[in-house]
Amino acid sequence: RFFSPEIGEEIEVGEIVVGRGGSKVADVAVLFTDIAGFTKLSEKMDPQDVLDLLSEYQTLMVDAIFQHKGTVDKFIGDAVMANFGTPKSHGNDAQNAFNCGVLMNRKLGEWNEERQGAGLPVIHHRIGIHFGTCVVGNMGSEQRLEFAVIGDAVNVASRICDACKDFDSNFLISADVASRITHELPSEDVPDVRIRGREESINLVKIYTDG
Repeated sequence: RFFSPEIGEEIEVGEIVVGRGGSKVADVAVLFTDIAGFTKLSEKMDPQDVLDLLSEYQTLMVDAIFQHKGTVDKFIGDAVMANFGTPKSHGNDAQNAFNCGVLMNRKLGEWNEERQGAGLPVIHHRIGIHFGTCVVGNMGSEQRLEFAVIGDAVNVASRICDACKDFDSNFLISADVASRITHELPSEDVPDVRIRGREESINLVKIYTDG
């Protein structure tokens, strides 16, 4: 329930090591998704309804992540962070992350059809994906263990997700991701974007899907 099937298998065979001895440097695709306007939306809802909404949304997103060989790194409020390429690479992790994002939008669209049929408001979300070098390993203590990915790529992926609201988009990827994938979806280059907390600008690509 808490780990991707592959990490579960590693735990079962005892290959998980805590600390520096269990860490490695790897090229990883990092994906963030969150619900747009969640704070405003939740203000008018009963706390239990908010919890149910988050549970339904995150269940859909996690299913898409696992279908594309991804690992759920953590839940941060209404956001989900996932990485592709851990605990091992599957060849084209950027492609897997991108395909996951496409499926996430499709699942959101189907869910919104159900919500509209039940008289519930439509949910909008954002997706941001970046590819880069990170440190991958098990952090924490024996009492509280977390399999995590740390590095600039994580921060950039989070900022890309946030940047969706600045470019009227719900799906942005970095040029580093775009150069590693193939797809037939409509897209638009967004060059020289300033990312908060980063001196250098970054090139992004808007992806248009039906979701």
